[in-house]
Order: sequence, then structure tokens, then C-alpha cells
Amino acid sequence: MNEKILLVDDEIDFLDVLSEFLMDEGYHVSCARDGNEALDKLSKEKFDLLLSDINMPGMKGFELIKESGRLYPATKTALITAYDVRDYLYMAKHYGIGNIITKTTPFNFEEVRLLVKNILTEDVFGLDRYMHGEIHSAKIRSTNEIEGIIQKIVADMPDTRHKRKFRQVLNEIIINAVYYGARQERGDRKELWPQVVELTPSEEILIQWGTDEEKTGVAVRDQKGILTKEEVLYWLERNTTKGDNGVSIGLLDEHGKGLFISRETIDRFIMNVKKGSKTEIVMLNYNEGLYDGYRPLWIHEF
Repeated sequence: MNEKILLVDDEIDFLDVLSEFLMDEGYHVSCARDGNEALDKLSKEKFDLLLSDINMPGMKGFELIKESGRLYPATKTALITAYDVRDYLYMAKHYGIGNIITKTTPFNFEEVRLLVKNILTEDVFGLDRYMHGEIHSAKIRSTNEIEGIIQKIVADMPDTRHKRKFRQVLNEIIINAVYYGARQERGDRKELWPQVVELTPSEEILIQWGTDEEKTGVAVRDQKGILTKEEVLYWLERNTTKGDNGVSIGLLDEHGKGLFISRETIDRFIMNVKKGSKTEIVMLNYNEGLYDGYRPLWIHEF
């Protein structure tokens, strides 16, 4: 690998550990302790990826990403934090940030490896990018097939925790892929959606599922690519922002709530979009107690 990564964090121990891991993966890594040092290094050397902590003395991670984007637009970016990503969704929406890594306990190095690779290569589609086990697949050609497919997916899951969580969200995600993704129905007019839909070959929904030693995963992909990072960030942020009455301002929304609930239910909720081509939602659920910490934000849009 020839890709260069600039890693920015004010915690020297974390810098040492993560930089060593990324170098072992074959990347060229430089480190900076704060935003000003990072900008100085960016001015002297071209980097493929800037990976910065959010909370640092002086210039914060979001400000560094903004300045980097203005001066060096070819450099890809991601943030990292030890805190709840939901607290940063407004900033993520404001700055257009789709990827925020979280510091789990123990630290999930495999997740960082995947995210860095995805950002740099843009090779993100397919559940096999995220799982090491056998992958099963099926196509949905009609809404009449949805419940049967969900039952088969859940039956293949070895753990009752996975079964419960995926059953909660799969119907919502697949329905959205059919109506909003494939058929491009209006999300705020669900009461007008036809009950039964037959899909053409160019509209079929691809479902993949599997289990490895650490996790269970499901991917749902349409062939249209109309969902955007901006739209997803809008709905996620809306459902975490409280109004004057202390209640989420998105509580009564007819559209967008499913994305928020799914992200809150499943350990890893990943969205991949190639505009005008395909949208994929990847959901990963770890075995209980494997990684404790906050959920990251994963949105890849190309």
C-alpha cells in the first residue's frame, strides 16, 4: 500500500497504538497532536486520509476537517471519538461528515481497518466486505416475499439476541428499499403506497446475511441509489434533537424514523450509496459483551 494517513489526537498513547496498527496494515502514517500541527503537515505533504479526534485543545476535529476540505479537497476525512456520536449529529450534518469512529472497550481494531479501507478504496458494497463467514443471498421480487425472507434470515441466526434485534428492523429496512428505493415513492406519503408491489429485474432488492465468530450481519441493497448522506444525517439528527417540550422533534414524523430506530437497535448500521446506481444498508450485530461503547457513524457516499 502507498496510501498516506495523517492521524491526529492529543492522547499520545492512543496515537502510538493506532499508528502502529495502521502501519502494520501497510499504510504510511504520520501523527499530529493538535489541529495546527496537522494543518502544518498537510501543507508540506499530500495525505490520502485525515483521521482526527473530535475533542482536542484548541482547534476541534470538525473545524480541522472543514479547513482541510477547503485547502486540500482531495484528502479524504473521518473523525474519531470516545463519546456518544448522537451528541455530534448536528455537527456531522452541518459539516457533511459521514464517518465517525468510536473508541470501544476493548478497542475494535478490525472495525478501524474496515472503515479506513472502505474510505480509501471505495470498495464497500457486499456483506462479504464486513463478514468472514459464509454469506447467503436472496432477491425480493415482490412485497409478498418479504415476510418469508425475514423468517429465513432470522431462522439462520444462532443467537436469540440477534434474532430479536434483526426482526425488529428488517421489515422496516426492506420495505423502505422496495417503496422508497426501488419504486421511488414519496417517504412522507406512506398511506398512499400500494400494499402489493411486483418489482422488475432492475428494481429487485438483494438481501445478504451471514454469521462469523464475532457477529451476525444482514445487507439490503436496491438498484437506484437515491438515498443521500445529507438526507440520512438530517433524519438521524432530527430524532436526537429535543424541542422546547423535551420531546424529540422527529417523534411524530412519518418518514425517517425507521433509519433512526434501526441505528439505535443494531450495533453497526452502515449506509453505502453510489449515486444513481445503488444504495446498501449493512447491519452488523456483535456477540453480546464483545465490544462495549458507543455506536459509530458509517455513511459512505460516492
